[in-house]
Amino acid sequence: MIYIFSIKNSVAIKHALEKNKKITQVEIVPRIPKGYKLNPDDQAYLDISGLSGTEITRALGQLKKDAAFWGIIDPKGAAPDPSAFFFNGASDYIGPGLLKSGLNNKRFMEALSFAAAKKSPGKTSADESETKTAGTRGAAKDTTGKKKPRKLPAGKFGGWKSIRAGTQEFFFFLFVGVAGKPNLHSLVGEAAFNVIMNRVRDVLRQSLREADALLWMETEETSLFLIPPRLPNCRAAIEAALKLILNCRLIAMEKLGLKVPVEFTIALHYGKTVFEAPGETGDIISEPVNYIFHLGAKKAEPGRLTISDDVGKGAIPEGILNIFKPAGIYEGIPIYHSRRFIYR
Repeated sequence: MIYIFSIKNSVAIKHALEKNKKITQVEIVPRIPKGYKLNPDDQAYLDISGLSGTEITRALGQLKKDAAFWGIIDPKGAAPDPSAFFFNGASDYIGPGLLKSGLNNKRFMEALSFAAAKKSPGKTSADESETKTAGTRGAAKDTTGKKKPRKLPAGKFGGWKSIRAGTQEFFFFLFVGVAGKPNLHSLVGEAAFNVIMNRVRDVLRQSLREADALLWMETEETSLFLIPPRLPNCRAAIEAALKLILNCRLIAMEKLGLKVPVEFTIALHYGKTVFEAPGETGDIISEPVNYIFHLGAKKAEPGRLTISDDVGKGAIPEGILNIFKPAGIYEGIPIYHSRRFIYR
């Protein structure tokens, strides 16, 4: 059963559901009853339109406690950072674009499959088929059980304008966060902080120019770049990331105009996602995108470059391969940290 909790505005949702006559087992409920327990296979969605920040926080706390699967419906696109819901455990986000085109059973089933894959990060049937293509998770095995060398992407890239919106493509994902002690926002104030982050954006774009990186998503203090799925681009991105880490103190003084040090937290991952133009990414549901945000925000460390095993060691320039050391397994994928170059 799919339950949609729409406290203040259910009109847009009803219209989206009515566009597809085949949709079944959906119930729109005015509010979340206290202590209401859902079945493990139920899907619960919260319509956040018209809710205050406090009301959203309270409702999400109840959903996280009572629902195995929960998602967000945002009819007006009011959420400034949809990825924040995924950080808190959401399994789906339905924005204004998807509501306008209409909802159907297939859409809800895809979200349920995504949630199941997130909880069980082991290999699925989709993973099995993708190991036969270039750059997919893990290496295929031969008849002796030994891993075959990973086939890495090294083909042509037609440029960002050549990619059609809505198509699924492989990319390298580069997460960059800025960390400062003390907290930059509280130290310099809102206006100055916005100026500094604009400068950070310029520094990152300039540094990643050789990698042909596309600034795809961003939050207040983090940026997510797409790197073309080619080895030269990935290697250029790795070299640029390490230079940013090594030069962070000079960058803080000379480029950002700061008298306090800052550090970069950088993570790199590889996978396949639906592509939309920057600024139009609010409806994207993607395991690799979810993973890179988790890796960058929760596991990567300031002053290091963290690389997932899905990237593959073959994508690391040979001369610097020895600076990366195993750092355990995160959400089912082995990861590697670079050495720390600057000590506090």
